[in-house]
Amino acid sequence: MSKPVTPFTANPFVFIFSGVLLVAVVVYFSWGALDHLGLADEQSSAVVTAKNYYPPGVTYRTNIVAGRAWTMADSTSDAYVLTLNLGQESAGAIVTKDLYDALQPGDTAQVQMRRTRFSRRLEVTQVVR
Repeated sequence: MSKPVTPFTANPFVFIFSGVLLVAVVVYFSWGALDHLGLADEQSSAVVTAKNYYPPGVTYRTNIVAGRAWTMADSTSDAYVLTLNLGQESAGAIVTKDLYDALQPGDTAQVQMRRTRFSRRLEVTQVVR
């Protein structure tokens, strides 16, 4: 007598792939949470090395829906970005227009920053004159 056919015996790949995919998603988001959550902020001084202004604009993306191209417009806001030298490392920070206008390359600013646990990436959270 043969075994009855169940969904798992008919196609075990679907169940195995789903399990592996679920584990991969959980590991990915767990890594991000452990790397970024609960970090202590540090105070430091930084030298402004460059200033960049990115004006507002429009970007386009195309989706294929039911075999037809559907182009959608997305508006982007302007951004005032300072490149800061923190000792041996450089980092970028988005600031307000007033602070962007007040600081010039070569000026020193006080920054609040944190370093991620595993990737050791430097994140600037606040810039003050």
